[in-house]
Amino acid sequence: MQRNHKELVLWHEFDGPGDTSIEVLEGICKLYTERFGIQVTPQVMNITELIAGLNRIKDTRQGPQLAMVPADMSSYVGNGLYSEVPGGLFADVLTESALSTMQVNGVQYGVPVLRGNHLVVYYNTEIYASPPTAWDIFEEAAEQLSAQGIVPIGADLQQGYWFIPFLSAFGGWPVEAGKPNLATSEMKQALHFIRNKMDQGVLTSLDGSNGLLEQFIDGKVGAIICGEWIYNHLDKHMKHKLGVCQLPVIAGRQSLSMSSSIGLLYPNHSLASEERDHILSFTRFMLSEECQSMWAFQVQRIPAHEKVQNRLAASAAPNKKKILSLLDHARPMPNDSFMIHIWEALSAGLTELSMSNPEQALQQIDLTIQKSLSAFQSQ
Repeated sequence: MQRNHKELVLWHEFDGPGDTSIEVLEGICKLYTERFGIQVTPQVMNITELIAGLNRIKDTRQGPQLAMVPADMSSYVGNGLYSEVPGGLFADVLTESALSTMQVNGVQYGVPVLRGNHLVVYYNTEIYASPPTAWDIFEEAAEQLSAQGIVPIGADLQQGYWFIPFLSAFGGWPVEAGKPNLATSEMKQALHFIRNKMDQGVLTSLDGSNGLLEQFIDGKVGAIICGEWIYNHLDKHMKHKLGVCQLPVIAGRQSLSMSSSIGLLYPNHSLASEERDHILSFTRFMLSEECQSMWAFQVQRIPAHEKVQNRLAASAAPNKKKILSLLDHARPMPNDSFMIHIWEALSAGLTELSMSNPEQALQQIDLTIQKSLSAFQSQ
């Protein structure tokens, strides 16, 4: 085959040792390069670098042709200068509900490759004999587990995404009637709850990419709230000791996770460039049954292609079937253009909470969102 010297660069998040998805992404890029003679080069970075890089494109006018990112990054359209995806182009392989996860104000800016992205409870079956589906179970186990040096449950409570289940358990949600909805009594209750539970030793906050996983695998934390994306890593390390269940009921109310997708965006107006046909060809390749099956069966992710997803559900192990079924209990992540500011505000508040108290954390959330929205609306 005559090689084309053109290169497509694809940015992708790498979330530490537990992120086994990179193996498949690199494999797909290599396969495409071999078959079509177009070099596709994945460039991986942590999520903070990825967000900063996309948001700089408006000023630098430099960026990759593609970025594979969580769906809420579709809302960075103004800074990332994303190309609009031609309508109906991938409707033959993706459902409308899948496509809608990467729309902003009704405009399609991305193409979902993976679904899910929801949080579940992973628990050690040698510590909890039955699924800990209610918060009371963690409270009741706390004294005995603490005596053994085990924390009942952990989460990454520096990340707004992990905070959503606690906010939802008190009846809160970050968007209401198309507007940010953060400085609320429900938010205050949720902040008080996690601060109290951390102070009591029932709950610990650990880095979701490393410490949370390591301490859970080592048996130092009995259960963790974490994403479906980490199942393959935990399954490899824990085998029969790993259990999966729904997020806990807290004070009589079911906590909820968000769900979304991970997909391809086209920064710096790349679909208006001379590489357009190659970019869309690579996107179509990513959505092929062959590549979607690689995600599903090599690293146990949830493919966006419904036919492959159904095949995965039919053949999956019980824990994976549970993860798939829990997607129905999650609530779609809002993809309003102001979501970037909601995550910034929650991050600022949770950082403040770790250093001070719930009242100051709530104040920090409110100050941050007001400042961000003021700058956003004046653009």
